[in-house]
Amino acid sequence: MSRPLILLVDDEPAILSSLARALEGEYECLTAPNAVAAHSLFEHSDLACVISDQRMPGESGAEFLAWVRQQSPDTSRILLTGYSDFDSLVTAINEGGIHHFLPKPWEPAQLEAVVRQGVEMFRLIRENKRLESELRGRNQMLERENLDLKADVFREYEAFKTLAGVSPSLQELKRKLQSLLTTQTTVLLLGESGTGKELCARALHFNGPRRDKPFVAQNCAALPDSILESELFGHIKGAFTHATENRTGILEAAQGGTLFLDEVGDMSLSMQARLLRFLQEGVVTPVGARSERRVDVRVIAATHRDLEAMVAEKTFREDLFYRLSVVPVHIPPLRERREDIPVLLRHFLAIKAKKLSLPTPEVSLEALTVAVAYSFPGNVRELENAIEHALVMTEENRLLPEHWPERMQRNSTSMISTSFVSGNNLEDAVAQLERDWIQKALEESGNNISKAARLLGLSRQGLHNKLSRYGIKAEA
Repeated sequence: MSRPLILLVDDEPAILSSLARALEGEYECLTAPNAVAAHSLFEHSDLACVISDQRMPGESGAEFLAWVRQQSPDTSRILLTGYSDFDSLVTAINEGGIHHFLPKPWEPAQLEAVVRQGVEMFRLIRENKRLESELRGRNQMLERENLDLKADVFREYEAFKTLAGVSPSLQELKRKLQSLLTTQTTVLLLGESGTGKELCARALHFNGPRRDKPFVAQNCAALPDSILESELFGHIKGAFTHATENRTGILEAAQGGTLFLDEVGDMSLSMQARLLRFLQEGVVTPVGARSERRVDVRVIAATHRDLEAMVAEKTFREDLFYRLSVVPVHIPPLRERREDIPVLLRHFLAIKAKKLSLPTPEVSLEALTVAVAYSFPGNVRELENAIEHALVMTEENRLLPEHWPERMQRNSTSMISTSFVSGNNLEDAVAQLERDWIQKALEESGNNISKAARLLGLSRQGLHNKLSRYGIKAEA
């Protein structure tokens, strides 16, 4: 690292030489015989410290240091004076903003101490300004990120409204969520991966009375117990190895708002016990702490697992299950609401095209047929990714069947109905396609609803709903 740069100004060559000899071992020294000569040296240098004699021909030391103060307020200013006149010294300090003064003659140790203190002050001022600038930059970045996050949340909620779709099962889901907006009760969202459980949780939060408070999400399957416990409840310094400072858990971070616990079925039994205590008492105890802290949050949990079966197997606490499932909400898989695929397709195409700076293509009826015929085991998330894949593969601004991922083309071909392709009305065509599949599944299962539901990848209740909608009769 370069040595600090200081400027020495004195009209007596012997004193100037003496100053330089005393300081040049630790600092890079520039010298000038008067203020006029010092001006040109100063203007082209980043000086940590200036030492100037007070009594010089022409511009005095106080006048020169006052000029230095205007040019570079950070530079430390030290005045050498042989005056015994106290009033003159006070004037020099006030006019030049002098940080230190040294009487003539000086002691070498005294000179070194004063200069070292001046250089350190310069360093601290510059470091403080650098940190302030960095902090301002980070604050601006955080403000931008906060605005982006709010925009993302808004878009997610808007997407939820847009993706409500036309299927009866999704309309029923919307009605149920609407009834839960103003309550503070715990909600358990049930459904396969990719069905939109977090989107539903966000809709509950951002349309309810807690909308102005934090929404915090945590995937319980993503972290081992030791880390998950710290993430949820926080910890104090020294609670465990590498706990070098106190840390607030996300339960406290969500104070007044909503905590979304995804994949709660993947929690260990010990973590389930800690969560149960929080739900019962409303207090958290950070890891390593003895004192409790009261927290007010609404908990929305979600899982793709069968918690009732896990309770029977003793892998999920029964008391926690009842605490979480005060109001269970089932989110249907995409294959049970194929009527929504065209709506979702249009919505995601517009979003992805804008994101990738591409035109929104026209969707051929054949491509739409493939999408509606596909079972989407990954649900809406898989559809969204498939749309992005198709978008980047599209040529001449027209989405064709061959632009879909191969698995969609391969798995849907055998199920495409010619009546669908030739249909004149999209809604009627989708309905006819479902009727054809249901009738085929009933024939293959011997008209047994349970077997047919398994063939179609539907729940028994989901198939019942469709049988009722299309007026199809079958055995139980």
